[in-house]
Amino acid sequence: MRPVAIALALTLLVPLAPSVVKAAPSPGALPFPEITATSKPAGNPATLIIDDVGDHRGLGKRSVDLPAEVTISILPHTPHARTLARRAKARGREVMLHLPMEPKADVDPGPGGLFLDMDEQEVREAVARALEHVPEAAGVNNHMGSLLPRHPGHMDWVMDELASRGDFYFIDSRSSARTVAEQLARENGLETAARAVFIDPQRDPEVIERQFEVFIERARVEDGMIAIAHPYPETLELLERELPRLPGRGVRLVPASKLVGRTGSSAD
Repeated sequence: MRPVAIALALTLLVPLAPSVVKAAPSPGALPFPEITATSKPAGNPATLIIDDVGDHRGLGKRSVDLPAEVTISILPHTPHARTLARRAKARGREVMLHLPMEPKADVDPGPGGLFLDMDEQEVREAVARALEHVPEAAGVNNHMGSLLPRHPGHMDWVMDELASRGDFYFIDSRSSARTVAEQLARENGLETAARAVFIDPQRDPEVIERQFEVFIERARVEDGMIAIAHPYPETLELLERELPRLPGRGVRLVPASKLVGRTGSSAD
């Protein structure tokens, strides 16, 4: 037999590969879902509150516009409180009320402050007026208050008033080691937490940088880390530079409401 004829005969003996045809789904049948990898947000969650916002428009705007999800705490009855609270809300920032409370030193905590010589009705009315001035507030922390938050009677009135007016949380700024604010908030049914680190206890760039590093190191390993900073030019300069680098350093900023009830760390 000729070679051409042999090759033709062998070709005819090899079975053809069946063609692959996708079957049409039957009516009403649900397709199999595609399996995709879900990525976990980078970094351990932590909160950075910028408080004392409201007296200075320019520094307040810089605080709201920081390149990360900071929480903005507004002083009531201040010249730019309403404008900055609305700006923060529009930028997707969580807003808090920074409620002034009497300190040990002979220093005025500011308009709307709570004092030991106030009776229960006066305290409740002051809290109500402050909340009305910052209606965007989701939570509250104390401004100053190294004296009043040490007194259970007054703090019980404050927390009961907050509990009666909405779903607020309270963060103890811990301006005194003897504070009972967090305890009284919890007893009145509020979600609560406490500040662990002050970023700027002094307006010294070296101190601010050192405290920021303390915050980062603790936030990477501790659950529910909350820090407080202020709208000082020295602080804002560092935060504008360093906040975009946080994910690469293992920290992810979240609103304060995400961490209330989760803190167990001691304050610096």
